[in-house]
Amino acid sequence: MSDFYEIPDSYRQRIFKNRWFYDCAVVDRNRVSFVLFDDGPHDNGNRAFGTITFGANANLDGRKYTGFVFPMLGVAPNLGKTSVMLGSIDGVAVHGEGGGEMWPDIPKSPQGPISTGPTNVATIGGKLYVCAGWRHVCYLSDAREWVSIRHNLPDPPNPKKASRFGFEAIAGFGADDIYAAGGEGDLWHFDGKAWRQCQVPANMTMESLCCAGDGNVYVGLQSGGLMRGRGDEWQVIHEDRMTVPFKDIVWYQDQLWCTSEYGLWTVGKDGKLVDADAPALATACSGNLSTADGILMVAGLNGAAIHDGSRWHRLL
Repeated sequence: MSDFYEIPDSYRQRIFKNRWFYDCAVVDRNRVSFVLFDDGPHDNGNRAFGTITFGANANLDGRKYTGFVFPMLGVAPNLGKTSVMLGSIDGVAVHGEGGGEMWPDIPKSPQGPISTGPTNVATIGGKLYVCAGWRHVCYLSDAREWVSIRHNLPDPPNPKKASRFGFEAIAGFGADDIYAAGGEGDLWHFDGKAWRQCQVPANMTMESLCCAGDGNVYVGLQSGGLMRGRGDEWQVIHEDRMTVPFKDIVWYQDQLWCTSEYGLWTVGKDGKLVDADAPALATACSGNLSTADGILMVAGLNGAAIHDGSRWHRLL
């Protein structure tokens, strides 16, 4: 009996050979998208962006691109089963039911939708949201337009030190309950109408965000630190001296999962960060995390694995 999440050898040869997972995104439990880089000591600018479908309608559909510096990958459910790859300077590529093509760049201006290149993406309330420097946030509408929700967000108070302010990460419980963070303790909340700056107990660099199933917001801090809270009640629950911060933090099966290229961890109800209780076939793939529709995907330099709600499956 074959594994539901098995990748055929023909797929491996066609697109995965001599490449590694730079990013991943779960579209649903039968479908995942990916961005691959070519193996090698230096980035040659080549990208492979595609989607693999598992099950009775198994299929691999991918395209090759160049450019897309430090790309990021997100899902836009309002456009169907659609994944979107954005370059951190420029470039928009779409894959899935929303199309399989290049789109125009997100417009840039001081008024938005963004003023600099995008820094992170998140699916919130069925739409793809994008955050960027100079405290900009926008989303991809049903009409395939980028709509700014910057509203009352001010410019950074010191333009010469704009990197000390947001945004680098975005997450939300819904369209009227969004958090965006970045810089040194620059955390804001959007209630659907206006933004308000949150008062936090640390000015450490904010790198990642998760609006979790336990009702808390988790903030990934510099050097592998974690902060937990909501509104104006926040607590640093973990400090560390890792050489890199967490790339992704997600909520899955009543736990917070954290990853960087150096490992895979979980946080229990006691707030303690521990090595993930996962087999080597999964922990070896640390680097990126994505969850949706009851499954969790981990992918990185050494391959990819999926947890289907009951057990792990090694993809590559």
